[in-house]
Amino acid sequence: MSGHSKWSQIKHKKSITDQKKGALFSKIARELTSAARAGGPDPAANAHLRAAVLHARSFGLPKDNIARAIRRAAGGAGADSASDFLYEAFGPEGVLILIEGITDNKNRSLAEIRKILGDHGAKFSDPGAVLWNFEKRGLVFVRREDSPDATEDQIELAVIDAGARDYEKDGNSWIVETLTGETERVRERLVASGIRTKEPSYGYHAKTQIALSAAGLTALISLTGALSDHDDIQEVYTNAKPA
Repeated sequence: MSGHSKWSQIKHKKSITDQKKGALFSKIARELTSAARAGGPDPAANAHLRAAVLHARSFGLPKDNIARAIRRAAGGAGADSASDFLYEAFGPEGVLILIEGITDNKNRSLAEIRKILGDHGAKFSDPGAVLWNFEKRGLVFVRREDSPDATEDQIELAVIDAGARDYEKDGNSWIVETLTGETERVRERLVASGIRTKEPSYGYHAKTQIALSAAGLTALISLTGALSDHDDIQEVYTNAKPA
């Protein structure tokens, strides 16, 4: 499993500097607007927006900011014309990269992202040359400390019984993968079995992964870091095997 930058943000949110926190708030607001635009402004009827709202709250985004971001998609005060993008690229040693984001100027974003790729020895691919190796998945996060009465075996059995597509243990946490249409159902089954979960998320999963050399992995980390720092980029996914 790779590319779960949102989970990494959650784990390390307390160490974010004020400057980076401001940039993160901006990205979260765009995520809210995008989700509301795609599925409607009612979180009760829009699972993606509901997940985005929970994500925003977990980082302390003020309620007014959340409401304003949703209004932008619904044509309310501050409505904008931002649109989503998904770019494909080849990185160090042929690693496949998906770059997901939101922009109000695709030409500007495209040029800036092309420069970042070029500066790190990477390049855009032809459409479909990378995307074929990824599929959209829902992600449900489970922390050991949130279910202290359950053993690890009980948690993992509950994950399997809930119908998860796959899962990965990360320290005292589990990243549970689902098909996008089953995310809420899997989460509800976990909760019904006594396992508390964090907010769900959605992302891309690499069907096959490749191992990089130490130098290639270092180059990839530098590249994905530069991409993640770009204001318009929400997520970066790769098919590199974890070190």
